[in-house]
Amino acid sequence: MRFVSLAAMSIALLATAAHAQTPPPIDIAQVKAVFAEAKDISDHEGGRLWGMKLYGAMFFVDPETRSVVANEPDSDGVLHAQDGVYVGTLPKDVIISNAPTVWEGKRWTQLMWPMYGDALSRRVALAHEPFHRIQPALHLEAPDLPNLQLDTLEGRVWLQLEWRALAAALIETGPRQTQAIRDAIAFRDHRHQLFPGSDKSEASLEIAEGVPEYTGVVAGALDHYSGLWRTVAKLTDPDQSMTFMRTFAYTSGPAYGLLLDERLPGWRKMLTTQSDLGALLASTLHGKTQTSAEHRAPYYGEAALRLTEAERATKAAAEKAHYRALLVDGPTLTLPKAVHFAFSFNPAAQVGLGDAGLVYPTFHATDAWGTLDVKEGVLLPTDFSRAIVAAPQNPTGAHIVGPGWTLDLAPGWTLVPGSKPGSYVVQKG
Repeated sequence: MRFVSLAAMSIALLATAAHAQTPPPIDIAQVKAVFAEAKDISDHEGGRLWGMKLYGAMFFVDPETRSVVANEPDSDGVLHAQDGVYVGTLPKDVIISNAPTVWEGKRWTQLMWPMYGDALSRRVALAHEPFHRIQPALHLEAPDLPNLQLDTLEGRVWLQLEWRALAAALIETGPRQTQAIRDAIAFRDHRHQLFPGSDKSEASLEIAEGVPEYTGVVAGALDHYSGLWRTVAKLTDPDQSMTFMRTFAYTSGPAYGLLLDERLPGWRKMLTTQSDLGALLASTLHGKTQTSAEHRAPYYGEAALRLTEAERATKAAAEKAHYRALLVDGPTLTLPKAVHFAFSFNPAAQVGLGDAGLVYPTFHATDAWGTLDVKEGVLLPTDFSRAIVAAPQNPTGAHIVGPGWTLDLAPGWTLVPGSKPGSYVVQKG
């Protein structure tokens, strides 16, 4: 029998424990399969929709370890070739998000690993996200404007009535389809009358995110009817727990796109950042165009919608009161936009505080002042000019901790007293 010293055994056990605590690397074989799937989706679509192939520079990143697997090399040699792909670690100054990412002068499709959701959702994402990479080249990079009205009871009710009418239009044909489209446009116009200016902000986000999602559905679904029924399901059974302020475009975009494919061939060629998908669809209507939204709403289950939304509004009011007390009325720390304010967040979890802006329960941001990581709420005004968190108890040092957040300050930056008692502002020097 071979004897091992206690010291050697302890070292071995410590090494084993350290190894067990190290997150496993991204499975290269699995990522290669997803790259192949993305390329197959792109090849099958063939540039038919936009005149450009969807597949291009793409990488997956593990948010915990920042491990990267890419389908192309980077220009600075951060990644190295391994088994037909390129692996390495994403630099800390690159925000992790499912979004187009400019890294070392190249525009990439970035996706977090692992991908979640069912197989069809994955295929849609593998066309949606690559579309964002080519969006600037298509001159369709519309502003991502806020839509606070869609976090109100009236805004949510009239949006869902529009969705139900769009679902009917996708299912029906002939005069029935035309009537359903008239109803959808009437509900849309009524909402915009209730909230002046919302026509522009909603139309802009439908170009920014709705058109990519339409592309994902058309290219990623296995056939036309698979995409159609997926769209109808999203329209008629939305997740009531989430806010619609930003996510609405992912539901509206495919519906309008599919109907325009049918009723206005060539619509994609006339699309600009100023286009309104609702106005384009309304242009296909002929004859009588006036429909009373209030008269038609009961046919789409308005009463039940209002009952559900009233209950949701009551619960949401408590959450909004909590965030207002924490991030508006109480002492705060303000981090102004300095040089390059880059951030990532969950668009399905926004909370609107009216003119004060939007609360993001989870949030990660970098700028010249350092890195902010939030787990329990940050407030951003609608122009994204600054981030506001609850004030810390101890404002000194390079690593600042506050209620539900941490801040790692860059050299040369510090916290100074703000105008409100107990509040602070991040400032250079």
